Amino acid sequence: MQLTFPNGEHANVPLQGEVAVGSRAGLRVSLPGSSLAPHHASFFSDRRGLWLRVPNGVPAVHLNARPVKRLAQLRAGDLVCLDTLRLVVRADDRPPIERDIPAGAPASLGDAQRVAAVRVVLRGLSGPHFGRSYTLTEPRVIGRSPAADIRLEDPAVAERHAVVELHGDRVVLRALAPGGETTQVNGVGVRDAVLSPGDQLVVDQHRFVLEAPGLPLRGQSGLGKAVANPHTQTLKAVNVPVASDPGPVEQAPRPPAPAGRDPSALWWLIAAATVLAAAMTALLVYAP
Repeated sequence: MQLTFPNGEHANVPLQGEVAVGSRAGLRVSLPGSSLAPHHASFFSDRRGLWLRVPNGVPAVHLNARPVKRLAQLRAGDLVCLDTLRLVVRADDRPPIERDIPAGAPASLGDAQRVAAVRVVLRGLSGPHFGRSYTLTEPRVIGRSPAADIRLEDPAVAERHAVVELHGDRVVLRALAPGGETTQVNGVGVRDAVLSPGDQLVVDQHRFVLEAPGLPLRGQSGLGKAVANPHTQTLKAVNVPVASDPGPVEQAPRPPAPAGRDPSALWWLIAAATVLAAAMTALLVYAP
């Protein structure tokens, strides 16, 4: 990866180790007399990827038009604005962008193919489309026209700027606007291109990223066939024997209820207890 300066304020800088940017002398990118803070921001990488770090209290740091207060992860094609300084992150070891695209529009997708293609989306990274996702189950026209699938309300954008199409396991960007109007793909201006997962598209100030799990990365081929020819499996029917409906179950006879007690026996007990109590009372009262 490298930092590039579209307006020529500094030569390209390889992103190796930590790259500090500011107005103080001695930094990897030192721009004395600029509007930058003495140490405005740093770029560094670890096993998780490339990062932008902002020191405490430093204002006016934006990544793809979104403010950054402390830390943000970077990818190729990202635009970083440090106050008025613009920097673009570019990959220096990726294969070149393929610009030989199919001549015609893609074939319509079948139902199974459409289900698989739902995973392939353009996701907004800045502006009014930030966070919104657009599937590529149908070609998506980008432009200012009210009929555009992805409408960019910007007078600098053509009514029909470009269209993004899914051709099997390839995502294609096709220019629609006449003349030299281009789309930035990972910081490179192109009219037509074959896109890869993770590519960033910039039209004027509007930025999108292609998310396409399973599709081939740039320089690879033969992957992602599931999008073009999805394979579905069905389970064979299994015949499970069902026992015939059993007849009513014969219940065992209930045990006979215990015979009731004879009420006369109870009265005899009460009478005997009464006589015994009277005898004991007499013995206690009349005994010498």
